[in-house]
Amino acid sequence: MFSFAWRSQLRIRSGAEIGRFVALLRNPSSILKACAAFALLQFTIPGGWHAMHHASLMQNAGAARVLHAAATAACAPLEAKIFAIIVLRNLEHHHIEPSL
Repeated sequence: MFSFAWRSQLRIRSGAEIGRFVALLRNPSSILKACAAFALLQFTIPGGWHAMHHASLMQNAGAARVLHAAATAACAPLEAKIFAIIVLRNLEHHHIEPSL
């Protein structure tokens, strides 16, 4: 029972963190956008312990649409664009279909 409760807490925490970083991608601050994209990149690194789980949470949070917008935005910082593109590719690697 402890294991189930711990997993449930982990899911809630991970989902909340991913939701905050997705929201930061919408922020007008270029520094926050770059930091958020880098944080999401760390969640999806192939071979990571919970990468598939995090990719699923990102899909539920609607991250693909926001990442695509960040990757193609003319005014987004270069770092945010690069990190967003890598995260989108990582999501494809984890076989999570981007819902655009």
